[in-house]
Amino acid sequence: MPSRKKARGRQNRAKKEAIRKADLRSLWEPMALCSRSNHVAAPCEHLLAVPPKIPQEGPAVSFMNHMADEGFFEKATRFPFETVMDTCWRFVSDLSLLFPGVKEEEDDGQHRALVIELLLRFLRNVFVRDSGIEGESWFHQHHNNEAAICCMINLLELHGTYSDWSVVVMRSAKTGEKLMLGNRRDVVKFAAKRLPCTCLKELHRATRTKVVKVGVCAGCRKRFPRSELFVCTGCMRVHYCSKGCQRAHWSDHKQYCGFPEVMSPDLPLDYIFMGLACSH
Repeated sequence: MPSRKKARGRQNRAKKEAIRKADLRSLWEPMALCSRSNHVAAPCEHLLAVPPKIPQEGPAVSFMNHMADEGFFEKATRFPFETVMDTCWRFVSDLSLLFPGVKEEEDDGQHRALVIELLLRFLRNVFVRDSGIEGESWFHQHHNNEAAICCMINLLELHGTYSDWSVVVMRSAKTGEKLMLGNRRDVVKFAAKRLPCTCLKELHRATRTKVVKVGVCAGCRKRFPRSELFVCTGCMRVHYCSKGCQRAHWSDHKQYCGFPEVMSPDLPLDYIFMGLACSH
């Protein structure tokens, strides 16, 4: 018979874990649901007016809580590009995170779809709230956590589409660099295109007039207007500001260069990558 002391210990640990999960959940659920009662942002008057049913437990909730634990839902979090992509790849590929519903046919990807919907709702409500509060200055700020959430959405979409993990990594890395090293224009467009409502359309139009497209040269790592950068035709993934930067960066880039077909919009869903360029 187990002792009362051990039983009390298990109960205390279970209680602490339940409190911890509730605290993590409070970081994303109110903003994702945005009901008229919590007043965290202007409620959506379109298709997002009906909130999804969020279970108390399950893979989707566990996944969102893990993201909360990593700081994805806190403005103060700063993710370097390499760090956020490594974190996203680990989240989606690590079975210990109890997220089996990424690609399984038995549930039609319902867990993955719910996570994507919650993340998009969170972004929509944050954008609407913060742009209303901060006004003109909002357009010129760049919060890493918003771009990181977009990276996670993109990775979940790709992982539910392509069968080869190497393809998922390569395509998500290209989009991730654009999102993490770009500006508000990129993340607003990313979310607006995926929302089943028009809440962000006006904000997206305003962002296009106030913020120019920017990108980062893979060689000198400086920001330039995206129109001044050119893509490496050997891989279609990285951009350079000049041929000089491309030549100087070749010793580092050559091991990853090649297989431009992987970036094609017409890439077959069952494409199998046979190269070694994506050994991350």
